[in-house]
Amino acid sequence: MRQALRFYTLIFGITLALAINLQNNSSTNQSEFEENLDDAGANAYTSHAAPTDHEYAKALDGLDISLHPGTTYNKNSASSDRSLTHCKALVYQTVVSLPETHREHLQDLTLYTADNPSKWRRGLAGGSTMIIRCSDMSDKELTSVIVHEMGHIVDTGLHTGDSSEKKSEFVDGNIPIYNNDISLWFYRLSWENEKTLRDNAKSTDFVTGYAMTDPFEDFAETYNFYVLHGEQFKEMSKYNRILRQKYLFMKYFIFKGQEYDNDPYTDVKYSSRYYDSTLLNYNFATFLKNERLVGIKRF
Repeated sequence: MRQALRFYTLIFGITLALAINLQNNSSTNQSEFEENLDDAGANAYTSHAAPTDHEYAKALDGLDISLHPGTTYNKNSASSDRSLTHCKALVYQTVVSLPETHREHLQDLTLYTADNPSKWRRGLAGGSTMIIRCSDMSDKELTSVIVHEMGHIVDTGLHTGDSSEKKSEFVDGNIPIYNNDISLWFYRLSWENEKTLRDNAKSTDFVTGYAMTDPFEDFAETYNFYVLHGEQFKEMSKYNRILRQKYLFMKYFIFKGQEYDNDPYTDVKYSSRYYDSTLLNYNFATFLKNERLVGIKRF
């Protein structure tokens, strides 16, 4: 019994010694391993987490846009820091999801809130200026409103003629539209002038009922429909010659061949039209480029 005990004691001692030695070797090897990883730059990695509202809002500040938050459009408005940050984040994600040449023409942006939003328009834009109400809209609706207003920026700001050509039959307020303005090709498909539809114009020649308001809303609604409801627009255009021409105008003259597919779940309407494109459903996640921060390097 004692011999057996001494034998097991001896075995235990040998095992313990081996374990201690192995632990010492392991510690040394771990230290060397970590040093080797440091030398190889293993601690330098790229985060794939989506940027936060704060980062997107900061990125908007980094674009070449003069920003007027809160009070310029409505003196009684006062957005909270949180609501303004979220609105700025949505504006940023929307404009960078559109062609760079389009967003670069947006130079003056006002974001405001309203205590009684029914009295104030959701958006307004022209030339290089945009005004957006940041309150009482879902993120999807707000984004769609921004796309619509960018249509006005592209129409009346980016693509304009000059007095080297004669004045056309169209006037934007009191601003003449010259014959070298490519928007005229679009207007003349359905309009005699800024107030009068062509005699043969039909409701199905337009993407929405609101597009029939005037040629400028026709352009902005068609721009919005092309971006957020591209597949539906393409399908509708198979059955209407004017819509087909409008689709092709957007594709080749405004978007330089780029097409969009953001509404795979929306039913196509062939013989009737929704009134307002900014209230229609679309694939929000597909449209927004959530991982992209233009001009800002992420680590």
